[in-house]
Amino acid sequence: MNDLEKMRHTLSHVLAAAVLELYPKAKFGIGPAIDDGFYYDIDFGKTKISDTDLPKIEKKMQGIIAKKLTMEKREASKAEALDWAKKHGQDYKIELIEELPEKEKITFYDLGDLFTDLCKGPHVKDLSEVGHFKLIRVAGAYWRGDEKRPMLTRIYGVAFDKEAELDDYLKRQEEAKARDHRKLGKELDLFCYSNLVGSGLPLFTPRGTILRDLLNDFTQSFRLKRGYKKVCIPHIANIELFKTSGHYEKFPEMFQFISQESGDHLAIKPVSCPHHSQIYASSPRSYKDLPIKYLETTMVYRDEKKGELGGLSRVRSITQDDSHVFCTEDQVGDIFGELIESAKELYKEIDMKLHLRLSFRDDGDGYIGTPEMWQKAESAIKDMAEKFKMDYFIGEGEAAMYGPKMDFMAVDALGREWQLATVQLDYALPNRFKLEYIDADGSKKTPIMIHCALIGSIERFMSIYLEHTAGWLPMWNAPENVRILTVNNQVSDYVKKITDILDDTCLDRPLPKNKIRYSVDDSADSLGKKIKRATGLKIPAVLIVGPKDASENTVSLRLRDKEEKVELSKLAKRLKEI
Repeated sequence: MNDLEKMRHTLSHVLAAAVLELYPKAKFGIGPAIDDGFYYDIDFGKTKISDTDLPKIEKKMQGIIAKKLTMEKREASKAEALDWAKKHGQDYKIELIEELPEKEKITFYDLGDLFTDLCKGPHVKDLSEVGHFKLIRVAGAYWRGDEKRPMLTRIYGVAFDKEAELDDYLKRQEEAKARDHRKLGKELDLFCYSNLVGSGLPLFTPRGTILRDLLNDFTQSFRLKRGYKKVCIPHIANIELFKTSGHYEKFPEMFQFISQESGDHLAIKPVSCPHHSQIYASSPRSYKDLPIKYLETTMVYRDEKKGELGGLSRVRSITQDDSHVFCTEDQVGDIFGELIESAKELYKEIDMKLHLRLSFRDDGDGYIGTPEMWQKAESAIKDMAEKFKMDYFIGEGEAAMYGPKMDFMAVDALGREWQLATVQLDYALPNRFKLEYIDADGSKKTPIMIHCALIGSIERFMSIYLEHTAGWLPMWNAPENVRILTVNNQVSDYVKKITDILDDTCLDRPLPKNKIRYSVDDSADSLGKKIKRATGLKIPAVLIVGPKDASENTVSLRLRDKEEKVELSKLAKRLKEI
């Protein structure tokens, strides 16, 4: 544990000590250091704690820190530790201690005489070394992550060595709040939710659907030009399909039901690859047919925990820009090369930097396929990254259940890292489904399967993309590209000239024949109100038209950060440049 982690870990103890002084009946769960800070899970009984209580707790923490108390380590037997926990009524600590081996020495840390905690440490020497911190929010957290256990109150704090680092973090957090995609989704009229429809099931408005469709057309365009063919599959399947693929055991969140008519045991698909494998299996295949490349944008469904659902970031209806390739071993390099180049081009266009994580398996048992298959696949993935000169790091335990992945990590405008595009090498599923092709020598061979999504879940991508752009979507994928605002009712004939130009203009890049989407606000409202409405929707180009513009054959073009006069004859060209 480095010095910063020690500092944050110590602050979790200070937080608990402050809470104990203010709420003597509190019971404590765990309080680790985490990225950027720390938290503590606490049972306050019937007392309700909210963000409004944080300044009071923080002030108490500052008072404790001012005493410059030391963190004193001591050891105890299991029996002594249990006596301590029972004496102080710390039920959660009792549970943790009871799980420890009988002969194991248990360590405690005493924060002066204010707070004693069951803890392995380490910590800073004394409280003069805890740096700068702030409590930021309160959340609910099930004890030990089990929704059948009590709901505790989790208090989060952030902490840094220097005050300037803390200030910078808080500033970025404020910016993130302003960019929250849930807030932007409502302001820009992109999506909504209904309690009657259910949690995690977003409903997309006409404006939001335009954005979804454009993003999908964009991501699939990279594969269509490389010979992928569209397929279409149903949203349900016989449960035997997922038992054969291995998803039945690995996806406990799979929705299942029994047909009232036939008694068939069916499931709503959590993935689409097993269906696609059956399209491949529907006809005899020769090595001359390979590679066979399928693509489909389709919804899959997973019964995510209600407490983990949030906006578009985590949903139950997941739209994937999915694709699957069936190929020979010597074709793997070319397929990976195409997909790597596609990912590079796509994220360059949306102005997000990329680096690579090679997602390999760990020693767990949640994987299918033999160790030999995994070793071969992981070596192949690593060779691809080096061949295409990609900077990468290895993430153990991040693999899919059926094979290793090449995950593209995108960095947004706030410096946050997201896993979006993924290319996955799969030796396991073709074997499980007994997929075959006839090789040049007449022998039967098993194809290799490559899974790829360039933006992953469209819902999650939209959440990240909206926050990356702060809702100021580029011209090509803004639901409304242009809004015409009239100064008065004397310019209707001139507005018709403008709309004729817009009707004949396509943006073309990066999607061909992308017609300009526009509206006309010729209401009786003041120009100020019209501008405010257009700005609130973050429309990229606003054309202000008055009698003077009509007489001079010009328009006032208002962009996000400037306004300019444009001759009508040059309007189409100028709009394509935005």
